[in-house]
Amino acid sequence: MPDTTYTFDPDAWHPAVAGAVAGSIAAIVAALVSVPLRSPDEIIANSLSVVLVAIVLGLVSGMLWRRLRAGRSPQKVFAWAMFGGFIVAMLAVSLGQAFLLDNLIAYAAPLAAIIFVTLGFLVPLLSRVTAPLWIAAIPVLIALGLGVGLFGRGNVASGELSLDDLAPTTTVASVTTTASEQQGSPDGARDTTLTTETGVISIPEDLADSYTVSSGIATYEVPEILRGLSTVGVGRSESVGGSFSPDGSFTFTLDMLSFTSDQGRRDSKVREWFEDHPRGTFEGTTFTLPSTATVGSPITFDVTGDLTVNDITLETTWLIEARLETNGTLSIKGETDIVLSDFDVPVTTGLVTMEDSAHLEVLVSAAPTV
Repeated sequence: MPDTTYTFDPDAWHPAVAGAVAGSIAAIVAALVSVPLRSPDEIIANSLSVVLVAIVLGLVSGMLWRRLRAGRSPQKVFAWAMFGGFIVAMLAVSLGQAFLLDNLIAYAAPLAAIIFVTLGFLVPLLSRVTAPLWIAAIPVLIALGLGVGLFGRGNVASGELSLDDLAPTTTVASVTTTASEQQGSPDGARDTTLTTETGVISIPEDLADSYTVSSGIATYEVPEILRGLSTVGVGRSESVGGSFSPDGSFTFTLDMLSFTSDQGRRDSKVREWFEDHPRGTFEGTTFTLPSTATVGSPITFDVTGDLTVNDITLETTWLIEARLETNGTLSIKGETDIVLSDFDVPVTTGLVTMEDSAHLEVLVSAAPTV
């Protein structure tokens, strides 16, 4: 039997309008929550897509409420419908994670819960509002503006590194601040005890003979096309070794199988590509520092040498940013671009097509060799 408590008010908002407003309110909250979540793919799952989905679901929910509101226990039935919608959404997300994107459930589940709970509460309530229609446009415009404004600001993976990403290694051996301070040392021996934490040093006189990598990070960024949508695949490894010398030698090694990203399928492909030759190396002889440098201030220069990946060796030039830390360690970041096919890396892998290029970055902290 019909619910006799329902009374039609011709001046109230149409349920579709109420649904759009409720969806916009849900979109604002969900878009803000989406920022600290790690999106599995910023092209597909971002603040704007969250807003658009919430508004569309709001419109659908409003039309559903229009059909249910004159029936028996409409609010209870509508609440169960929203719960059912949430379950259906989670099934769709689960399929998306199974066949398309890893970590999609962790991103979408809290946002879907916010949207469906908000709609279940607000749609029946807002359907009784008798305010002018232009007021309904305000939350819709705010939601769309917020979605556009937050686009690309989610907690997505990035391959960009900086000298401050690694804490300098603690070391007892370090440098003096000027070459003249060494003149008083017996037999001209180099003083390797840190005497001043700031100042200008002479190179190579005030540096250690060699440095050994104590910690490091390597990243790659590869443009990808996923079902016609452009995105960037980013991988990260902390298995970096190497050594440096002020006389020009510059060497580092990478464990190619240790790279991980936000997509397990991508990582499996990377391990497949390099399983026969898991070690990548770079060897350069042009690690030429300027004649002087200021402790704590970065300097930039190029280093050219041989990059070996997949047992293929090619000459490569890296842009280097180096900084002598106050404890005597060297922080060094290098970056370069390579052509993947030159190193026998395929650019098409099922659903994903990669561009034939990659941006590589390596960051290390090196201590004086004891």
